[in-house]
Amino acid sequence: MSTTMKRKRPQKQADPEMKKPTSVRTLKTYFRRFDLDVREPCTDTDFSDTLAGVGPPKRQHGCWLIKRVGVWNRFLENIGVELRQNRPGKLSVYTFAPQCDPSLSDYGLVCATLLGELLAIHRCIYYVHCGYSGHLFTLKPRMFDHLVPNAALEQFHLDGQMMTRDEAYGLIRAMVRGQLLSIQISNLQLRQCDVTMLSDYVESTASLKELSLVEVGLKVVDIVALFKALQCSKTVEFIKLEINTVGIRGAQQFAKLLQQNKTLRSATLQRARLQAKGAMAIASALTENTTLIALRIASNGIGPTGTRALADALKINNSLMVLDLRDNAMGAEGAHAIADMLAVNAKLEELHVCGNAISDSGIVAVAESLLCNKTLKVLSLFANGFGENGVAALARLLSGNETLQRLNATLESTYGGRRPLDAFTDALASNKTLRGVQLFVWGSPAMKQLSHTLRLTETLQYLCVCTSGPEIEQLCSALETNQSIQEVEINCYLNIEDGAALARLFEATTTIRAVTITKKVTTMCLIRIFHGLAKNKSIWWFSVQCGSLRMSACTAIAAALEVNRTLCCMTFGRPSADEASLSVLGAGIADNPMIQMMGLGYSTSSSAGFKIRERLRRNMYMMMQAIEFVLAHTVGRLGAEAFEMYKESTFFHQELGKAGASRGRPSALSLIREAERFIEDNYFRITGVVKEEIVCVRPARKRKKKVAMFDQLNKYCLKEVLSYLRVSDVRL
Repeated sequence: MSTTMKRKRPQKQADPEMKKPTSVRTLKTYFRRFDLDVREPCTDTDFSDTLAGVGPPKRQHGCWLIKRVGVWNRFLENIGVELRQNRPGKLSVYTFAPQCDPSLSDYGLVCATLLGELLAIHRCIYYVHCGYSGHLFTLKPRMFDHLVPNAALEQFHLDGQMMTRDEAYGLIRAMVRGQLLSIQISNLQLRQCDVTMLSDYVESTASLKELSLVEVGLKVVDIVALFKALQCSKTVEFIKLEINTVGIRGAQQFAKLLQQNKTLRSATLQRARLQAKGAMAIASALTENTTLIALRIASNGIGPTGTRALADALKINNSLMVLDLRDNAMGAEGAHAIADMLAVNAKLEELHVCGNAISDSGIVAVAESLLCNKTLKVLSLFANGFGENGVAALARLLSGNETLQRLNATLESTYGGRRPLDAFTDALASNKTLRGVQLFVWGSPAMKQLSHTLRLTETLQYLCVCTSGPEIEQLCSALETNQSIQEVEINCYLNIEDGAALARLFEATTTIRAVTITKKVTTMCLIRIFHGLAKNKSIWWFSVQCGSLRMSACTAIAAALEVNRTLCCMTFGRPSADEASLSVLGAGIADNPMIQMMGLGYSTSSSAGFKIRERLRRNMYMMMQAIEFVLAHTVGRLGAEAFEMYKESTFFHQELGKAGASRGRPSALSLIREAERFIEDNYFRITGVVKEEIVCVRPARKRKKKVAMFDQLNKYCLKEVLSYLRVSDVRL
């Protein structure tokens, strides 16, 4: 070789991440590098026969997009949006960074194109949440004006708090071109033309089941038009018009709706200015209505007059099961009317009368009436001016009532003597039907009594404690010995000692499954808590409020996640965290397949945040594979290994139960047992050892004695051997 000849330098491989196109023209070329076509149609299959119970279960051939969703998310993450798989074979579009304005991103135009294609042609997308800032789709106005959601899209949620008006109004126009099951719009001032468009859609659609319009500036005239449309609807079952002006005239139109409509099952009209006359109009319609199951009209100032009208109506009504009358200033007079109704009503199961200043006499009346009531299961009474007589009445209620399952009340140490508290806690300890309590506990004596009771109760499963004093240590000590409570909610500010007490509780408990702390905690308190969670083997849900996640806290969380294999969902109240802290947190879940959700305040520019979300999507994909394996019984190694990994998880049981119920299948435990038997029967096919089913037969000729022949095993013995093996034990 000539000494003057120059050597050819090796070409460096271009990083695909560095060459993401910012124009639609080069988008197709970029996707070809991954053997993908942006316009390739959806391959999601239709399982109408399987869902209807016709024929054997079929394997769900999910869309090709599900396995390649990471390519799309590399673009969408730049505008604060991501694709998630949270149903078997289905995807959702979710805004994870509402503060991000897509129009300010270099990838805004590309993302608008990608999302437009996804929503139009991919049946695997069932849910869309748009809550970003600024605008996105208006970057491509021609596509936006003709966007028609695919026929399989079920839910569309629009949060217009930070979105431009034109973008939000355009999304509403796109909604009504589809065949949606649920429309949710919040934090947006709707125009009259938007209300007219929604009313026409409600009246004409044959698919819509849920309509939620929360804080959208609806006036009385808008409400009247919407209710007139609902009168003609034969599909809408749930409506929510919270924080809008329904007024008296709107309530009167709602009454006409109740008299004619036969499909509406639930109505929420909270903070809607109904007043007493509006409640009276609704009450008159309830005497004739036979389909409405839930009515929630909290914070409407209906007073004792409106309350009495509703109570009289429920003496006749035989369909309503849920009634929410919180913060309506009903007073003692209204409470007595409710008590008279409860004495004769045989249908109501859930009643909320919190914050109505009904005083001791009202509480006594309600409690006494429930001694002969055999249907009410949930009673909420807190913030009503409890006194000694009220607590004593609740004690008698817990002793004599055998149907109540959840109670919300107040306990104070300022009552005259400890006798009322003793009576209440004794009744709570001996009650065998109550499953949950939410108690506002004020004072050390009251907390001491409650803690003593928790050591004795054997049936209580849910406990929510709201307090203001440093009594958490004795509460945690009591919960360590309790063997029935599965869900705990603590509503108070915690110090370092409280964090240490919770850590000891988490180390000791084997029954608590979910923990929620509603107040913000300090960094040191959070570190103590996760030291305990590292040794816990029962809690799958943990929620806490944090202002920020510092490096020390993220290190403790990561250390816990490296050893904990039961925790599946964590939320921190969207705290801020720097890039280094997020990197440490991401390392903690790198090898943890159990974590499915981690609620943080992500930034679109954070590479560590993207890695966390990518790993969460990986874990969710594996869990969906496990659920699909259980439901379809497919001979696939990936699904079987995922099933064996998740089958002990409480969160997996919950998600499997949801998926099974939607397909008319039995309970989660029954499905898991069926899947275990399927693996035993098909172990060698699933692991890839053989391609056909194994048959155990005796040999045709005699062999030497003392030689163990595989074909001499009967099927029962073979199953016994396989019961000790996992699919992951076989490596080919």
